[in-house]
Amino acid sequence: MNEDEILKNLQELAENLGFILRYEKGDFTSGGCRVGEEKMIIINNSLLDSQKITIIASELAKLDLRNQFVLPEIRDIVENYNQTEK
Repeated sequence: MNEDEILKNLQELAENLGFILRYEKGDFTSGGCRVGEEKMIIINNSLLDSQKITIIASELAKLDLRNQFVLPEIRDIVENYNQTEK
């Protein structure tokens, strides 16, 4: 799976889990946040796909995905970020 496919799958998974993904321009650090009851992942639009993958996977790694269908390769990526954050 190439980076574009990985990114699309991660975006789809995040949206299925209730996240709003926002791609914005500016000088800020990308990451997850809550606005009221809405879960968001704000991503700097100028980042490389590999960096966008890291941001989304890192946010998803904070969740319990055991009961969620996730493609095996995408699950491996997310679990890898879960391992590195502990």
